[in-house]
Amino acid sequence: MKKIIFPIVAIGLMSYTSNAQQKPSDFNTEIEKWKKELVLNGEVGKPCREDDNWDKWQEENPNAYFGLEEIQSMEYDFNSDGIKDGLFYFPAYNCVGGNGIGSDFALLVYSNNGQLLTNKNITKTIQQEIKYSFEEKGIYDIYKIILTYKGLGKTVVGDYSAWTNNDASCCNSFSGTFEYNPIDFSLTTENKTNSK
Repeated sequence: MKKIIFPIVAIGLMSYTSNAQQKPSDFNTEIEKWKKELVLNGEVGKPCREDDNWDKWQEENPNAYFGLEEIQSMEYDFNSDGIKDGLFYFPAYNCVGGNGIGSDFALLVYSNNGQLLTNKNITKTIQQEIKYSFEEKGIYDIYKIILTYKGLGKTVVGDYSAWTNNDASCCNSFSGTFEYNPIDFSLTTENKTNSK
């Protein structure tokens, strides 16, 4: 009797373990939903035109400034639960010929107690934390922060540029690097003051 029960238990455990692994199709489903939401919400339009015909692109995407670009990805089990998590992002390319720039658009997909969850506000969260870090130093006039993602490990890492109210659009006062911990929501930065 014990010989029959043991293989059944082992098969059950093997099945549970394999189901716990994140599948690429899980990520793909979340990415496709995210892309659709970005377009439907007017945050981005179609990809920029290869012929740089900005007027035509604006005709086709009247409510957008940035285009949907190729998604880049980084995967790492940052919460150490044995299931890979993913950071998916693309740069904010403006498609209308202006000089406006923006932060990378990003989606964090992670597991929590067997559920697949997403954070679509990861960029805004990190921008706000960087702004708070300046306020802790007595700098209260930061009005724009641009992020570029560089890596995912135990933390989300990248570069940032920050503008004060007195900065021209060409010339930000501050730049540096950031590390954001998506588990405890802590942020560390290395800042430098840019010469004007």
